[in-house]
Amino acid sequence: MKFTNRQFGELEFDEQYVVAFPKGIIGFEQCQQFVIIDDEDSEPFRWLVSIEDPSLSFPLLDPSLVLPGYDRQFALGEGKSVFVIASLQEQVERSTINLRSPLIIDNGTRQGQQMILDDDSLPFQFPLVPASTPSQGR
Repeated sequence: MKFTNRQFGELEFDEQYVVAFPKGIIGFEQCQQFVIIDDEDSEPFRWLVSIEDPSLSFPLLDPSLVLPGYDRQFALGEGKSVFVIASLQEQVERSTINLRSPLIIDNGTRQGQQMILDDDSLPFQFPLVPASTPSQGR
């Protein structure tokens, strides 16, 4: 398959790499077919790119890079991955990740779903970079 994305240009991929989100992504329910793009220039981020709407892509991050043990709460078992969607800002200290609504992908079936967790301790906008502590006056 081939399609053109505004961020990555022409993309060619095998259909076996399509990840189906039968319920879509919150706010973008009309898009249900995606591919995950690894881009060296964006590491450690990956990109969830819509096949149906070439202008739509989401930066993804493995949440354990920011919050070790986060994915343990899902008891996923073999062959499943957890990602969180990032909101990247020009000033990196303003960038956040959504810990409340992770994406769970079954790598075997290539089916994904976005969960909404009922846990007030997990924010929708968790700072990607911890806030620095103010310097103490002397």
